[in-house]
Amino acid sequence: MNFRGIRGRLIGQLRHYNAAATASPFERRALAFTKEQARQAEIRLGNARSQQAIEVILPDGSRKAGSAGASTPLEIAQGISGKLSKTSLIAQLNGNTYWDMTRPLDQSCQLEFVPFQENNDRLTNIFWHSSAHVLGMSLEAKYGSRLLLCDGPAIKQGGFFYEFLLMKEGQDPTKAPLTVQELLEQNYPSHQFTKEEIADIQQIMQKFISQRLPFERLSVSQEFAYDLFPENKFKQHFIGNIPKDSEITLYKCGPFVDLCRGPHVQHTGQLQAMEILRTSNAYFMPELDRDPKSPQALTRMYGIAFPSAKELKQWHHQKNEAEKRDHRVVGKNQGLFAFHPASPGSAFMLPHGTRIVERLMRFMRQQYRKYGFEEVMTPLMYKKELWETSGHWQNYKDDMFQVMRGCDHHHHDDSHGAEHKDSAQSLAEGHDEVFGLKPMNCPGHCLIFDMSHRSYKDLPIRYADFSALHRNESTGSLTGLTRVRRFHQDDAHIFCTRDQIFDEIKSTLSFVDTVYRTFKFPSYELALSTRPLTNFMGSIQEWDSAEDALRQALNQSGMDWSINEGDGAFYGPKIDILVRDALGRRHQTATIQLDFQLPQRFGLQFYDQHGEKQAPVIVHRAVLGSVERMMAILIEHTGGRWPFWISPRQAMVVPVFGGKAGDATEGEGEVKKGPSLTEYAHHVKETLAKAGREPLSRLTSAGTVSEEERKIQDPVVKMDDKHYFVDLDQSGGTLNKMVRDAQVAQYNFILVIGEKEKERGTVNVRTREGDRLGEMTIPEVLKLFQERESQFL
Repeated sequence: MNFRGIRGRLIGQLRHYNAAATASPFERRALAFTKEQARQAEIRLGNARSQQAIEVILPDGSRKAGSAGASTPLEIAQGISGKLSKTSLIAQLNGNTYWDMTRPLDQSCQLEFVPFQENNDRLTNIFWHSSAHVLGMSLEAKYGSRLLLCDGPAIKQGGFFYEFLLMKEGQDPTKAPLTVQELLEQNYPSHQFTKEEIADIQQIMQKFISQRLPFERLSVSQEFAYDLFPENKFKQHFIGNIPKDSEITLYKCGPFVDLCRGPHVQHTGQLQAMEILRTSNAYFMPELDRDPKSPQALTRMYGIAFPSAKELKQWHHQKNEAEKRDHRVVGKNQGLFAFHPASPGSAFMLPHGTRIVERLMRFMRQQYRKYGFEEVMTPLMYKKELWETSGHWQNYKDDMFQVMRGCDHHHHDDSHGAEHKDSAQSLAEGHDEVFGLKPMNCPGHCLIFDMSHRSYKDLPIRYADFSALHRNESTGSLTGLTRVRRFHQDDAHIFCTRDQIFDEIKSTLSFVDTVYRTFKFPSYELALSTRPLTNFMGSIQEWDSAEDALRQALNQSGMDWSINEGDGAFYGPKIDILVRDALGRRHQTATIQLDFQLPQRFGLQFYDQHGEKQAPVIVHRAVLGSVERMMAILIEHTGGRWPFWISPRQAMVVPVFGGKAGDATEGEGEVKKGPSLTEYAHHVKETLAKAGREPLSRLTSAGTVSEEERKIQDPVVKMDDKHYFVDLDQSGGTLNKMVRDAQVAQYNFILVIGEKEKERGTVNVRTREGDRLGEMTIPEVLKLFQERESQFL
């Protein structure tokens, strides 16, 4: 790299800003960035002769020489091909680290150049994060010092947003209160954006895009970062949360400077098609978030971007299809679930929705038997002391529902006398008991493990639990079934030895694969989430050991995986599994978490082969995740066209009176009722619904089972409750209308019967898609149902 050229360019920028002589905080920020960039360039220039030689290995095996701290991926790409340097958004080092194209390499490495790939989530996140910077830059250009930017990330569901506070005309941000909370308590009104304002912002974005402004990275001290944002309390809040010895990075794009870890695309010209989607109100402080009366001071502006207008158009088409499949719309139309203001964030599962949940749980219980899990049932709430032992009270209290057990003035029977005396004494001493509704099952499972002496021969022990869980989500974040306060999780915990970790992780990944293949998800991804920067339990050494164990297990899985740095839970690293649905959207569902901390906090022990006490390792595991959330994903994945095995409406019996179903044509006239055909229709429905337990072989001339036959065949109560969801259309409409209604209601099969079918003991079978399978006997229909169910079709 030519450091003298860099210095000349930076000096030119300094002259430009000095000539402007403006007091704008944005230009002061850009000027300070440029000066610091020039200072660091001077230092590198002085050390240029002592740069260490490095070697870069390209995907084709060829090698390029370079200098540490000087050579950039962009320079290497330009040396290969002009087209390569223009189409590459980002560089990838050693197969897993994304790197700015203009950032100097610091050591020898394997180097790849990555263009835009819509199915590459890490890359699209970088692309959309860069787009958020362009939005922030455009907002600053339009609103000037009235604007205080907050946070502008990419969104996992696609796109990006930027949150900001827009103050009133004439307000001086330098005279704003000293803290974020004091700032938010000023009751700034939410700004209502007009169509003209949105159009102006979009026009400014397009201007910046056309200028092909480069993204420039700079590492600075915490003190420098504070000085850069004196008027922005949000940015100072973020800076204050960064550990003092950690690197703070800034990115500059044109006149815009922001806190950011990066990396970013090369320049704004690579973000060709950008669009503002909508605005909403947003909270910043969690405590204000949960107060419905608190002011919604922040505005959140959402956007989407792609490299070309063609891709943006395709995204809009996919978005329209997603809106049609919205689980809230389909759930209402199909009568699956509902919500009520009496219990916000808690779903009422209606009969047909409960059918789906029941089938999901039955399927999971089959897998539990296969993979060696034992199902348990645990209490809904526990005393505060338990949550203090587990660490949840210290780290998760704000996300829990707390219950206070106050004084009880009612009379009680003597059978609980001693218990009530103890309680009365406690309350008399002023010790009201505080309970917490459980947000997760791990503490309860630890208590079960600790109820017996354990030997290494007993391990692994695998507990599974479908108990209801409660988490205190903010009112504004509640969204259908995907974000609720009460939910059920296929929660399980494996207690094992350290030597058993890899086998258990391998088995769990196999479990995940079985379930997701059954659901016909196109693909899924694995991501390792590592230790958070702050707010974690245990030593760094223990975390490193746990992360190494998961890395080895992932490597042994044979699947590609990525790393989410700092995204682990407070008590251990985890493997997150993200599925792609039929529309290509990504959803986080399963979690596999390794935990060395919780067994120690609960004092859990087992005796090893030498008779010594050892602490087990816990593997936290959920495959579906939230059952309610998985139901929402499946609704949108299938568009409400449920596979037969999980369908809440598997077949509809459609009787055609006054004609034969085999000869019936679409649009046939109004039906005429006939008692014998009605009885036969009811019989077909009941027989199929009961999976053939109602006999069909000895019908009376009236088409019903004789009383004597019924007495003989009435089944003894059995544990196996095999059944299908079959309904009978008694509307009396035309054949065309009844068939169409059944298809719209998403019945998998429509069973049409007329006089001919009644005489032969058959039905005419049609599919939801309109295919005609022809005339079948009832046993043949049952066989068809059983094949569909056994093959999960």
